[in-house]
Amino acid sequence: MATNGGARGAARRGAVRKDPGGRLGVVLVFPNVERVGLANLGVHAVYRLLNEAPDVRCELAFLPEGPGEPLTLESGAPLRAFDVIAFSLAFEEDHVALPALLSRAGVPRRAAARTERDPLVVAGGIAMQINPEPVAPFLDAVLVGEAEALLPDFLAALRASAGAPRGARLRALAGVPGVYVPGRYRVAYADTRGGEGWVLSAEPEEGTPARVERRWARDVAGVATARVLDAPDALFGDLHLVELARGCLWGCRFCAAGFVQRPYRETALPVLRDEALAGMARGQGIGLVGPDVSDHSGLEELTAFVGERGGRFSPSSLRVDAITPALARRMAAGGERSITLAPEAGTPRLRRVLNKDFDDDVVVEAGARAIAAGMEHVKLYFMFGLPTETDPDVEGMARLALRLRDEVLAPRARASGRMGRLTLSVNPFVPKPWTPFQWLPMADRKVLERRRRILERLLRPRGVEVDVLSPRRAALQTLLSRGDRRTADLLELACDRTGGDVGRALRLWPEDPDFFVHRPIPLGERLPWDVLEQGVAKEYLARELRRGLDGRVTPPCDLDACRACGLACADRPPGAAGGGPLDAGPGTG
Repeated sequence: MATNGGARGAARRGAVRKDPGGRLGVVLVFPNVERVGLANLGVHAVYRLLNEAPDVRCELAFLPEGPGEPLTLESGAPLRAFDVIAFSLAFEEDHVALPALLSRAGVPRRAAARTERDPLVVAGGIAMQINPEPVAPFLDAVLVGEAEALLPDFLAALRASAGAPRGARLRALAGVPGVYVPGRYRVAYADTRGGEGWVLSAEPEEGTPARVERRWARDVAGVATARVLDAPDALFGDLHLVELARGCLWGCRFCAAGFVQRPYRETALPVLRDEALAGMARGQGIGLVGPDVSDHSGLEELTAFVGERGGRFSPSSLRVDAITPALARRMAAGGERSITLAPEAGTPRLRRVLNKDFDDDVVVEAGARAIAAGMEHVKLYFMFGLPTETDPDVEGMARLALRLRDEVLAPRARASGRMGRLTLSVNPFVPKPWTPFQWLPMADRKVLERRRRILERLLRPRGVEVDVLSPRRAALQTLLSRGDRRTADLLELACDRTGGDVGRALRLWPEDPDFFVHRPIPLGERLPWDVLEQGVAKEYLARELRRGLDGRVTPPCDLDACRACGLACADRPPGAAGGGPLDAGPGTG
């Protein structure tokens, strides 16, 4: 098996092989299969940054697709052969694989059970920035924030504590800004079955901060975060993925990434051009990645640059009002056959609740531009079970979809003799930590099932495809997103008793899942993720909740003038913040 691992690594352009002698060994693990993990830009960024350090040897490992021990891609080495096992956690559903991977690697699952002989087990990634508590008992340390800002101090602490006892190393790591050491906090919980409160206390040991502040890179302009290791069989393997920007200006009230990745920062256009040339030289398309690539100040110029050289590009996300005729023509010329639009909600009223301020005409016009440019298919993303949603809002999804079919796709079909596909992807609303909606419950399953039937009744007889994520799966996402340390017990039950099926493991779990999923949380209640400090004031999120429920729109971030959310953006000194008591008046964006 080790030989196979090394052979796979040799076949990947960009794989780094270093002699292990005298180097700090780090295995970077993505808890999903390789083809999925190699599509994650965070993995590529951390792999590059770690291997740029001469005294660090970093190799990659993924969830094996069959039985057996996980081994590294480059040399086929076992995980326990490294000094540090570093998990990259991007999605809550991948938490399920973490205890199983540790067991299969021969490493004690619980941090408290590890000895001096065991590697340190750490984790980072966007899911850890949002809420590390569901997997905290498995982790010696959590890196909260962005690798460029965190890794130098983290590696320095590891070097300085080399050879020290495990407890001393963890004390040293707990003193690094942005590093959370869960074992150094004594956490007490209320009885969830009684429904009264959540976290009673989270007391840090001496020398450990009460809250761990997220670290972020103030300047990402000069170095592109891009795919460094190619695998044609990976998801998006035909694309050279490159990050255009971090953060988002728009503050959609359901989107955790839009709050925990603030502020908005761009990669410089010349750097992006160089990455595009490198990808095109290998015959790849250019995958433009970011929470909203529409905002990049050089998007038109960059896409024109790619198009003029015969290249193709594929954006990960575009606002519906940002799809210009020129952009649509370039996408179609590069081979894009479908346009993906995200109205999110079925009526303008409900979109304002989400802080998305556009009417149905804007969506139809965006679809029309794409089809006129030569694309054939339209995909719409919606959520249902949203705060304040009514049946007419759900019916609005169907009305909008049918307008696109009748006003955009049908005329094209009459002219070409070919009818393009119209697909709706509809997910139940999942309340996320660090958003204004974090205090709201997920909708009741019976309500969601009834609204799903409304959509299917209105659309399927008219030939519109409807793909709905099951409420059961969405409820598990909510549990893993809003869970606390007791959720680790559930993950172990799934690992040991149900073959990884968390839904079946719920029957064996002594806690009440509805407490985490369907309970409205009082604004003043202490939350499991309050051990983190994102820089965005909790008071601001509460004000945004009230504005959302009132249907009021908050304008996009003004990085030069606005201080409402509490984050010190750009070159403003840390701590220059707004905020106030939870019952303060509305913010202004």
